[in-house]
Amino acid sequence: MNTRLMSRIRSGAVATAFVLIGSALAACGGGGSSAPSVPAVPQSNHPAAHMLAHMDISRANAAKVASLVRSTAAYASPIKGGSIRHIRAMTSAAGNDLTNNGGPVVTGATVYNILVNGSDESSWGGQISQFENDLFGSGMINILDQYIGQSATGAFSNGGDVTVTYNTSSQLADQDIYNIVHQVAQTYGGGYNAVYNVFLQNGVQQCSQSAGGCYAQQYCAYHGNTDFSDVGHVLYTVEPYQNIPGCQVSNQPSPNGVLADSTASTLSHETFETITDPDVPNNVAWYNQNGGEIGDLCAPAAGVPTGNVTLGADTWEIQMEYDNNISDCSYTP
Repeated sequence: MNTRLMSRIRSGAVATAFVLIGSALAACGGGGSSAPSVPAVPQSNHPAAHMLAHMDISRANAAKVASLVRSTAAYASPIKGGSIRHIRAMTSAAGNDLTNNGGPVVTGATVYNILVNGSDESSWGGQISQFENDLFGSGMINILDQYIGQSATGAFSNGGDVTVTYNTSSQLADQDIYNIVHQVAQTYGGGYNAVYNVFLQNGVQQCSQSAGGCYAQQYCAYHGNTDFSDVGHVLYTVEPYQNIPGCQVSNQPSPNGVLADSTASTLSHETFETITDPDVPNNVAWYNQNGGEIGDLCAPAAGVPTGNVTLGADTWEIQMEYDNNISDCSYTP
């Protein structure tokens, strides 16, 4: 464990060493009760979250929408105790650093939250948009500068929530996610300047052939990309209910309650990975073949506990993200 890491471990935290895909990867951070402060980026007129629309989406249309899919791929965040999905061999940087493999990155985007069978964010802790506003307005977002080749300050924003009615009485598959995302993207657009987060209720099971498994068995969440013949390229994440063993935050009680902070931590993981590696695994951008993407290297599944961090005026318990500039996990660039 390096000296930079030791300086960031908070009182009472224990750094955990782990082995991933046969390679030793040093634990990058710790938990504890104190909250390192990440300075807020000064912003006027910081956008407030709002309800955009409600859509009734028929599950019967899933096969029709699937016929519009020209290509698709996804990459999962493993459940604690699981391992990353190892993709094709490629050159790695020294140690744990991420390598730029030439794929695209997201240099700016509006993020839309799709709340499936929820009238508001309360089913997921009630603070999704608040967390996004805090994250996008804090210095933590500038960890991304080195990967996207420009300042991330002001480049990402919360666009609002879309509530969706959908039949989730039986296990959801990839085509159900395509069905939901496609209808919302028809209204708000595709491309690399929009990201759709699909939130699923407690008790909803979802399995993805693209992501390589099932929720609560192989993964906590995943991010994906799909090309539709009409809408074009669409980026999205799938965010099932996170207050379960293997996906929860490490320390309890947590600042906003276990559900809200677990939702925020997994959401931050998938957000950073969507930005730095949106088209994985078919057109890889920033990746480490031994440890995975920017969030994987610093996740509880990799033996790195979550910890408290102040983003602007609010404190959250979330995971860190990997910073090539210091070859370590961090909350601040």
